[in-house]
Amino acid sequence: MPAKRSSRKSEKSFTRPLSRWDDLRPAWQHAICLGFLLILPLFHYSDVIIGDQRFFSPDIIQWRASAESVIQHREQYGEEPLWAENMFSGMPAFIVSYMRTVPHADVIFSWLVTIFPAAALWVMLVGIYLFLLRLKLHPLAAVTGAVILGLTTYMPIIVGAGHNAKVYALAFIPWMFYGYMLLTRSRHWLLGLAVFALAANLEFRAGHPQVTYIFLYLFFIWWVYDTIRAYRSKTLPAWMRKTGLIAAAALLALAANIQPYWSIYEYSPYSIRGGSDAEERSGLALDYAMAWSHGWFELTTLAVPGIMGGSSAEGLYWGPKIMTSGPHYLGALAIMLVLLALFKVKSGLKWVFLSGAVLSALFALGEHFMAFNALFFDYMPLFNKFRAPEKWLMLTTFSLGMLAALGANWLFQTERSGEITRLKDALWPSAAALGIGLILFFAAANQLSFTKEGERQLIMNQIAQANQVDVNDPRVADVAGQILAEFRLDRQDLALGDTTRFLLYTAAGIGLLAAFTAAKLPAYLVIVLMIALLTADLSSVGQRYIPAESKMDQFITQEDFLERQRRPFHTFIQQEQQSRDYPYRVFPIDQNPFNNAIPAYFFPSVGGYTGAKLNRYQDAIDNAFFVPPGLNFGLLDMLNVRYITASADFQFPEFPVVFEDESGVVMENRGVLPKVFVPANIKAVDRPAEALEFISAPFFSADIRSVIEKSEDELLPHRADPRADFTITQYNAREISFSMTRTEPGYIAISEMFYPAGWRAYVNGEEQPIYAMNFLLRGLHLTAGEHDVQLVFEPRSHYLGSVLSWIFNIVIMVLLGLGIFRVKATAASSGTKVNSAAGGGQDRS
Repeated sequence: MPAKRSSRKSEKSFTRPLSRWDDLRPAWQHAICLGFLLILPLFHYSDVIIGDQRFFSPDIIQWRASAESVIQHREQYGEEPLWAENMFSGMPAFIVSYMRTVPHADVIFSWLVTIFPAAALWVMLVGIYLFLLRLKLHPLAAVTGAVILGLTTYMPIIVGAGHNAKVYALAFIPWMFYGYMLLTRSRHWLLGLAVFALAANLEFRAGHPQVTYIFLYLFFIWWVYDTIRAYRSKTLPAWMRKTGLIAAAALLALAANIQPYWSIYEYSPYSIRGGSDAEERSGLALDYAMAWSHGWFELTTLAVPGIMGGSSAEGLYWGPKIMTSGPHYLGALAIMLVLLALFKVKSGLKWVFLSGAVLSALFALGEHFMAFNALFFDYMPLFNKFRAPEKWLMLTTFSLGMLAALGANWLFQTERSGEITRLKDALWPSAAALGIGLILFFAAANQLSFTKEGERQLIMNQIAQANQVDVNDPRVADVAGQILAEFRLDRQDLALGDTTRFLLYTAAGIGLLAAFTAAKLPAYLVIVLMIALLTADLSSVGQRYIPAESKMDQFITQEDFLERQRRPFHTFIQQEQQSRDYPYRVFPIDQNPFNNAIPAYFFPSVGGYTGAKLNRYQDAIDNAFFVPPGLNFGLLDMLNVRYITASADFQFPEFPVVFEDESGVVMENRGVLPKVFVPANIKAVDRPAEALEFISAPFFSADIRSVIEKSEDELLPHRADPRADFTITQYNAREISFSMTRTEPGYIAISEMFYPAGWRAYVNGEEQPIYAMNFLLRGLHLTAGEHDVQLVFEPRSHYLGSVLSWIFNIVIMVLLGLGIFRVKATAASSGTKVNSAAGGGQDRS
């Protein structure tokens, strides 16, 4: 009787072709992989790394301009100023430029960045590689994950934009995961503790809390997964001890960075991130925080970069955000590998990464999924401190990149098992990716509008304004329709081109997978070819989002570039300021004053550029600078504004033109109040909102009447004193000193920003309270007589924080030394070599 044929007809023995890769020693395998990762940044930044170019993005220039007074103080006094005088009438320098006094391990890192511009990217790529090896992935699968995350279009966008803090923060994230793995999944727990603490230390040191906060969610998801696993395996007590070590390492890293984070934490309640004193609100305003929310359909740009028009710089973006520098593109083959991981890989960690990807994508939707996001905004700690929900896609791409690496590793697992599953089971996840591409192709061909909401009306308004005709003129509508039709065609061409690109790359991936299942190609060669395709795909798309104007000759310094912005009126004001006892402020009304720091490079400005200005100042910008019938000149008087720069004369009697040429005019405020003045009358207000309303009133005049935020019965005696006089004896970022004679007791106003977390006042050597006067300024109460007044900026957070940072940095380095010593001692006693980096690398997933 013939034997019964197996029902699994297509299952067969898997005889792989000769694999040259497996003949290599592990050390050579790692050397080849790391060598490739070393040259990977060249695909995006060759002209910067080995050429004669350097990035000069607007954000870099804005930062350098905003830091001018801080840098000048360092050079002149040899100390950290802590206060930036040149922007927004003065503000803490912690978020502008803060030279830490405590050297960390990133001293070496900073030196490498100076010599090798790609050092931060190398740190990230090597960290990803080692982390994936610690997950016991094949070295080539680890390279796959590193390529996807190193070349995803978001990286050239932020590198080219000069978002260095964000790049550095992303660079140390994989090292934190690597330390977590060492601590929780190896016997080298002490080394893991030290590596995790050091990586977290450097992560905090990078200075981008939002990046750190976002990735904490993935750590939490992973911790929950490990806790459930420990509960099921009845090892919960041991796991809780490891949890304690994780928490200890995180706290140790935070303690090592107590300076500057203590200062930033101290500043937070007074910044716009902390809320609004006038509105009595904590955290950012909801509408401000939810700006730059990603659209639902816009999530498809993870697979098809141009389906929403690419970047605003190209003029083709038609998504829901105000503007964008580009998509978070992962690569066509990455999507196929993600699906392969989800449907074929048997690992609980894939659910960790999937959860991280889904949760962060939902957060990225922001206002487009308000029922979900408003809940977190209201109740999740720190969630309302950050803006731009789109940034959550950093976690989405990281998680999907990890899944893609798991998908690539599946090939090596299958190859080692000696058998292959049915062909259709191996190919249908990638065929699903092809199906996604086809759906998007037909949507781009037939369904998408390729029009931004309100775009037609915006174009009509621009045409009408340019031609000085009524917006309702039929000719305006006709021209707008023609322009919009051209935009639609260009956008559709880009979308169809990129969906075709997706289909072609996916088809190539399916072909490679088919060759693998048919035993025509070994796994290593399939993955090497996929890496080549991913590199070609991502590097070519990434080049779209590195504008040529973002790079300049490497010999041009930031100062050179800013000096090129100098106009004759800048020089005129600087020369006028030289004869003053203290620098008066300038209102550059013609230069987008509240979103431009370049004027602050040349002189103290009431404007500037930062996303974390004092919340009271933002309230004043929103409510007090412009009041009917126009500029609030009383507020400018109070803020010590002597000059206004504009493109034309206002024809305002108290602001005569003192300089004029083709570059603009300078008007001098003849009614400007001095740095220290005595109001004729004082009024008490109970709430900051009342003080803001007071200075927002038309014809406000601070020298006639000022307000102090005190109850009426707490007011001290005050009488007008027209004979009061003062002389400035010291004026810099850290100290303002003056002598003053009063014939009557009463309050004085000092035209410097009220900031209670660090500024102290001493009158004749005795400390006196500083009051919030006129919502923005500092006020003091003086008795009759002669007084020596000294205002000193000496936040305890800076000085005490420096001492504590020194201590805890030393502790981390000692732990690292002990961890390395213990690993070597263990290896010596067992007589085996310990490869803690690879952790068994290519054995199993």
